[in-house]
Amino acid sequence: MADFNTNHYEELLINRVRKDGFGYDEESEFPKYFVLRIALAWAMNAPHLPLESVDWKHKRLEGERGKEYHLEQITGKGKDKKEDFDLLIRSMLYIKHKEELDRDKKDIFSDDKEYLRILSRYIQRGLYELDNTYKSRDCFYQWCWDNLHLSLKQEEQTKENPKNNEVGYFPKLQDYFKKQGIGIRLINEEDSYRHHICKIELLDSIKIQAFKTKSQYLDDELGANIYIEQVKGISKTYSIQIPKPKGQRRTLGLSEFKQGLEVLRKQNFELGVFAGMSVDKKPFCFDLKTTPHLLVAGQTGGGKSMLLKNIILCLLRHQNVEIFIIDPKAGASFAEFTQIKNLEILGTDKSGDIIESFVSEMESRYVRKSKGESFESMPYRVLIIDELNDLIRQNKDIETHLIRLAEKAREARIHLVLATQRPDSATLSGSLRSNVPSRIALKVQKSTESKIILDEVGAEKLTGNGDMLIKLGDSSSLQRIIGIYLTEEEIQSQLKAVF
Repeated sequence: MADFNTNHYEELLINRVRKDGFGYDEESEFPKYFVLRIALAWAMNAPHLPLESVDWKHKRLEGERGKEYHLEQITGKGKDKKEDFDLLIRSMLYIKHKEELDRDKKDIFSDDKEYLRILSRYIQRGLYELDNTYKSRDCFYQWCWDNLHLSLKQEEQTKENPKNNEVGYFPKLQDYFKKQGIGIRLINEEDSYRHHICKIELLDSIKIQAFKTKSQYLDDELGANIYIEQVKGISKTYSIQIPKPKGQRRTLGLSEFKQGLEVLRKQNFELGVFAGMSVDKKPFCFDLKTTPHLLVAGQTGGGKSMLLKNIILCLLRHQNVEIFIIDPKAGASFAEFTQIKNLEILGTDKSGDIIESFVSEMESRYVRKSKGESFESMPYRVLIIDELNDLIRQNKDIETHLIRLAEKAREARIHLVLATQRPDSATLSGSLRSNVPSRIALKVQKSTESKIILDEVGAEKLTGNGDMLIKLGDSSSLQRIIGIYLTEEEIQSQLKAVF
């Protein structure tokens, strides 16, 4: 009897990874269960989901029955000590769900049925995310490095990433730029949530262009994606941000979210949004009313869905706001909000109708305004669209309607939040982008995608999981912000506090 069954679509994915990712045509050369192990490794590193969460059923590929697999293949159960990881995997799953398992008196060390139920969920989730993030044209080894939390050995990390009280990165930076004929002075070194930050000053303003040119090669010099931004208001001064190893990065959660809400309460915002914390650990907030529309982009694992949920939580705290969400997964991505008043979630089958209704409502509001009614008496309406690319590919008329809304809707208290996983110029036209000047870019795969969303490179160097670059309105400056991760239970508690 099999311990785990795939379905037809999961088998197609497994064969695609084996052939396109690893270059093996025959299963005898590369066993298919290796892909199941990779999927399990991804899911073990993914954001935590409680066992009773509805998200499990949405994070799996659907299809007819595929192939059978056994624990001996997946976890090495029954093999020699070097290959048997079954007890280790049981232990890891127990640690992840200890509170729930102890509460329900379930022992996955003796109850194989319960263990297999949980293990299957993790493998299915990993296969689902693998299918969404890996494209056959991509380098699979790079995918593994980016998604499986691969890093140097701990002693190498310590050597390459000294603690604050030891010698930092500045000597390396100073030595590198000195070789290029550029003198720099250290202002200070800071420890941020996910980065070591060196703030430096150029000794000679004549070297500014040379500094910008040579900075492009710091990635190779330090072996990491280095992000550099100019310090506002101080000439010749730059913040050089060096990512920490994944194991040393801090995830921001409920306490930071509450801190951001406190800042929002002190602001006179009509549609206030707390996006996250800056790299210098300050809450970053903005008013969607003045934005007035927002374009959001980020690959799977970048934190786009979590950011949209946090935006919704912030908007729901304001009075007289109606929110409409178009979700290609028919509400599965925003299941926490299904019972909330003044909020409606629709699938793509109704997207054309709801967008047309927004255009009609906008025109109606302008007619009412011409007859003496003030816009201030009308409720705010916010339309949030997830996976905009797919929507426009299915119906090109949608883009025309969105451009009309982007051009005229702000005065009528109607605002757009448009999100996509893979920004490209074919579906996000220049007309649409020019009328949605405010942008949030989470991690994207390529610099060309960063240019489409931000009009400049940089988003391809982000660390993922909520790391973002924000450009508001006509401002030319970017803000690097670390987003907040909230569990399903924490989102529910925030909703209860509002309603």
